[in-house]
Amino acid sequence: MTVDRTSITFTFRGDALEKVAAVLAQFSHEDYFAYEREGEWFIGLGNRSTLLIDPQGKTVTTITGSQENSRSMGQTSISDLAREFVRTNLKAGGKIFGQAGFNFASRLRGKDFKAGQWPLLSLLAPTTELTFRRDEITVAGVDNGRARQLHDLIQSDQVHFDKSLLGSTAQPNTEENPEEYMSRVEQALLEINEGCYTKVIVSRAVNIQSRINMPATLLLGRRAKNPARSFSLNHAGFQATGFSPELVMSAKQGRVITEPLAGTRSRKGSPAEVEKLRQELLNDPKEIVEHVISVREAVEELNRLCVPGSINIDDFMSVRPRGAVQHLGSRVAGRLSNDKDIWDAFEVLFPSITASGIPKDAAIQAIQRLEPQTRELYSGAVIMIEDEESLEAALVLRSVFQDTTRRWIQAGAGVIAQSNPERELRETCEKLASVAPFVVVDSER
Repeated sequence: MTVDRTSITFTFRGDALEKVAAVLAQFSHEDYFAYEREGEWFIGLGNRSTLLIDPQGKTVTTITGSQENSRSMGQTSISDLAREFVRTNLKAGGKIFGQAGFNFASRLRGKDFKAGQWPLLSLLAPTTELTFRRDEITVAGVDNGRARQLHDLIQSDQVHFDKSLLGSTAQPNTEENPEEYMSRVEQALLEINEGCYTKVIVSRAVNIQSRINMPATLLLGRRAKNPARSFSLNHAGFQATGFSPELVMSAKQGRVITEPLAGTRSRKGSPAEVEKLRQELLNDPKEIVEHVISVREAVEELNRLCVPGSINIDDFMSVRPRGAVQHLGSRVAGRLSNDKDIWDAFEVLFPSITASGIPKDAAIQAIQRLEPQTRELYSGAVIMIEDEESLEAALVLRSVFQDTTRRWIQAGAGVIAQSNPERELRETCEKLASVAPFVVVDSER
């Protein structure tokens, strides 16, 4: 069944990022996802339909308008529920946005995990979408009146961002509890030496006391960064804003791509100091080994999904600047087999190797043991689906998280046999420091 859909495109002159932040601030009481790809912004606003998988992975809830229905998942897989939701809601046109928490991976593999507060998976079919390109904005949706209202509001320049909100930042202590973190790295090294796994990412979280203004954080942080993808979300009571350094995966027209990043140095200091750190990164045996084994694992994962002989490494071990840090990065791509779809690819590639470890299953279980708190969305994915054959999933790192009880930032480091606990601690500090200065406190609360 075809659904009538209104679409209005108009010329725009101004700062697109600032306008995106202004729209999110104006409609902060509604569900939304904002996602940036290669300079274009996609906003899904309002809840036409929602799919939620509870934190234990036992209950599925659908919300359409004012109607809410919850039921036991039984033996139905999360991916099958997602397939049906996507198939049904794409009939109205537009995109579907979502998030997958780290524990989605354990539930998928039938392993025990510490349940948190955030859903394992949430998907949103928005009421209205806004697309910001270089010189134009498109407003589209199934609600004709809402689309025209948004068009009139934006074109008349009634949506402004209050820049005075940018003046108050949270300034969390990114170096707290160093001994506790290094002791967990030491435990990981013991397990690696015992042959339990080859690599594991051990992370630590830093809590923030004040409520966070997510649109302001997006504006302030994005102006200072050059991420692979940016996002901000407010869905079902959970909020996050981030500046993703890499993709978990991208699937489009049968081609699937994953982009492992492993190996990190700071980019702070003079140009000469940054270049010295760049050369150090390129020549550090530990960082090179960590990166190479991550790329090898990515190739092996694509071998489970792709047509034989179609896999290639488009870019190998280049240095990629990501704001205050720089990474070694590679791009691995292949042609998806005819008997596989985007959700099959997501099941294999999620979570990212560079946010879990090698072998992936053993590393995921090690993280459950080594980390005191549930990761929630950290090292999960923010998702944008354009059709049943196109899914993009950005890795959730360099991000800030907020729910009704807690606010925090989080970072990890890859531990292999050659790791030094003090260096891994320093790496987490560098990564946390690439986010912490841009976390804006919500002064209205």
